[in-house]
Amino acid sequence: MKKAALTLVAFLSVAAVLGFLVSAPSDSSDDGGALAGATGAAEAAIGEGGADASRDLAGTAETLAAPDTAVSELPGLPTIGQAVVKDAEITVEVRRGTFAQAFDEASRVAKTYGGYVESSSMAGAEARSGSLVVRVPSGAFDEAMSDFRALGAVTAESVSGQVVTQEFIDLEARLRTWEAQEAVLLGLMRDATSVEATLRIQRELQDVQFRIEQIKGELRVLEDRTALATIRLSMVESGAPVATQNRPSDTRPSLAEAWEKAVDGFLGVAYATVVGLGYLVPIAALGLVAWFGYRRIARRLEPGTPNPVA
Repeated sequence: MKKAALTLVAFLSVAAVLGFLVSAPSDSSDDGGALAGATGAAEAAIGEGGADASRDLAGTAETLAAPDTAVSELPGLPTIGQAVVKDAEITVEVRRGTFAQAFDEASRVAKTYGGYVESSSMAGAEARSGSLVVRVPSGAFDEAMSDFRALGAVTAESVSGQVVTQEFIDLEARLRTWEAQEAVLLGLMRDATSVEATLRIQRELQDVQFRIEQIKGELRVLEDRTALATIRLSMVESGAPVATQNRPSDTRPSLAEAWEKAVDGFLGVAYATVVGLGYLVPIAALGLVAWFGYRRIARRLEPGTPNPVA
């Protein structure tokens, strides 16, 4: 009985491990594979009439997905310069009694260079400390930083720049490829001769247009980050107490949160075990059949075993 229980536990453990390996999430952001899938579905919907255009688009998708293909070799890409995201943090100590004036001056610095104050906050009974998040054009980044330094004594400063040129190129390449897919699907829809084919192409077209808008959104965010630098200014009046973070009143772990995590863990292991059993049970069954067959043949071939009489 004990041996059988141990065997069952080992079997379920192997099933759980196999389930975790099989059900591991895969990368679903492969544009090349998605393009090939959409092309195949559209070609099946429209028939032989759109096969040539679909094959051309599939070739474009394979070119984009090829690991040895340089993005700059793709046709139609615009030439862009070095794109850099600039960020800075600066802490300034101003003279006693001049905090309000210096705070207003910091806000005017942003407007002077065509930027704006994204957020601001003050603390203290007489507003003796505060902070601003300022966005200024990247070309005026150095001038704005110089003006902020002139507000008082700089006690801390950090500046960083992140080159995002390759991200721009990759997004532009993906956008051009999906726009080519959109053009092909629009052509196939015009040539469709049945309602079923039209509906299938329309579904693929909606997915392609969604991806196009998604990439355009990423480009807009990236353009905003490169066009406008971000400066986080902390300002404190001389002699003002340093602000401290309020400690939460209750930092003890929650029993309800622990229970939720326990349930999630149990369901995750159960899911993986069931998936693993789907693979392991037929394999084990085939192994048992092979083992019984081997045992039967081995018994017949053992010396001294009487041959069955006809």
